[in-house]
Amino acid sequence: MLTPLMLGLFAFQDPVPEQGKPDPQKSETTVHKVIEIWDDKRATTATKTFAKALKGRPSMRTRSKALEQLATGSNKNLVKPLAKIIEQDKSIVIRKRAAELLGNQPTKAVNKPIIKLLRSGKVTSYPVVHAEVILALSKSCYQAKLWKEIEDEFERYYELERVPLQEALLELITTHKEKQAIPILLRNLDEPAPADVDDPSNPPAEYWEARWKSWRVWRDKVKEALFAITGQRFSTAAEAKAWLAKNKLK
Repeated sequence: MLTPLMLGLFAFQDPVPEQGKPDPQKSETTVHKVIEIWDDKRATTATKTFAKALKGRPSMRTRSKALEQLATGSNKNLVKPLAKIIEQDKSIVIRKRAAELLGNQPTKAVNKPIIKLLRSGKVTSYPVVHAEVILALSKSCYQAKLWKEIEDEFERYYELERVPLQEALLELITTHKEKQAIPILLRNLDEPAPADVDDPSNPPAEYWEARWKSWRVWRDKVKEALFAITGQRFSTAAEAKAWLAKNKLK
């Protein structure tokens, strides 16, 4: 029986952030900077300087400082060194920042490298890095035909460590009004619970607990994604399904 578990989950309270304390997940380097289109000469010079700074065993501070020298640039020649950092650097903070900068690069140049990164275990093994690559995809080169590359990620696992990835996917869905995501949104709109608590084929209690904890973080973003796509606000999946059955989306 899962009923005690599901009732117990209501006892969880959303954490209250401590006032005045910085978010340890955010880097000081994420301050907004104006992006410029660099010509090939400037980009080539910058990448050579960047490669030189990374020789040997530079500290995280040195690597981060070198990366920031590329922060305002957009040029096809920046794609390869950024992709390499995303896959190989030892620092999650630096890898996330490199993924953010990758999103600033020219659409044609970044398309294939981003898809390659989304298929790389060196990326998908780290949900926060994976999330930044999803955001870079959304920002730089996303098209509906690329949905197949990411559609399975939202429901693959529901552990809390994957929440940043799920939120990144919801942001992409909302930004691009991705209609192909509607089935996923409907499955994750309602509070998660087994349809029949006595069904022996139900996933274990740990699955429902993890799913509920994740759901309470991004549940409102699911609603916003549906609103972006349909122009309607729904409280339940049944309500959304009834509306969709009567209304064709453009």
